[in-house]
Amino acid sequence: MMLERATEELGNGRPIIIYPEGTRRPAGAEPSYKYGVAKLYTDLKVPAVPIALNSGLYWPRREFRRFPGTIILEILPPIEPGLATDTFLTVLRDTIEPASNRLIAEAAASPTPPAISAMARASAGLDG
Repeated sequence: MMLERATEELGNGRPIIIYPEGTRRPAGAEPSYKYGVAKLYTDLKVPAVPIALNSGLYWPRREFRRFPGTIILEILPPIEPGLATDTFLTVLRDTIEPASNRLIAEAAASPTPPAISAMARASAGLDG
């Protein structure tokens, strides 16, 4: 069903945007990329455009609270089709995670930094 719908939407000229982990996760949490994103990548044979973001600092997962600040997203270079599933997942993770950690570090260095969890601080290399 997911693949059929994605194929249909691509045919209509619409982009497919998904979280590669199936959902958002807390800023700095260990990544757990799912095979669904790799399935779409391999079957649709279209480039995957990774996006790094720092939204978890201001809009935490499973919390009603929102915090003031600027959410930044960065569109990263496309991953062209043709990679094996495991290779694609590795390249995707190794592209998104360092960029997201850099955005967390940039937010920490801003004039009005958000509260950053110990987990996010560690992943962004802010504690050492």
